[in-house]
Amino acid sequence: MKLKDILILGLLLVAAIGVIGTVSAAQDVTINDVHFKVLDGFNLHESDVDTTHRDEDGTDTEDINGTVVDSKVTKEYINSNGDKLELTVSVLKNGKKIENITASGYTKKSINGKDGFFKTEMDDGRQQYKFQYLQDGKLVKIEAPNEESISKVMA
Repeated sequence: MKLKDILILGLLLVAAIGVIGTVSAAQDVTINDVHFKVLDGFNLHESDVDTTHRDEDGTDTEDINGTVVDSKVTKEYINSNGDKLELTVSVLKNGKKIENITASGYTKKSINGKDGFFKTEMDDGRQQYKFQYLQDGKLVKIEAPNEESISKVMA
């Protein structure tokens, strides 16, 4: 091989590695100042913002499994296998902090050094793993196809 051919092959190899690295790199996502690493292969499917609404009795309510919040931002990601990754961060108005979680049906658990509440359940015929915890007075909820994914998503 000539030097020119070797240089061209080297450049092609470097370019290919750059493309592969870009495609498989985890995405950094921030929701309400909480940072996540979206898993490789997951693409944004839906993004939603919910704020308080009036119930029939005239009270403002929005909640995550019974924990009252003023607003929540949810981002749902799906991979090519149809696995779902859902990230939700909920807050109270005027910088107030959520002090505790109402987590009916969950068990206490620590993942990645975060104390919170964990459960599994079927969703659209697939097992979903759910973990919620408090971070800086915000309620964070992660739903993933397995517990390992929850750990990887937590930045």
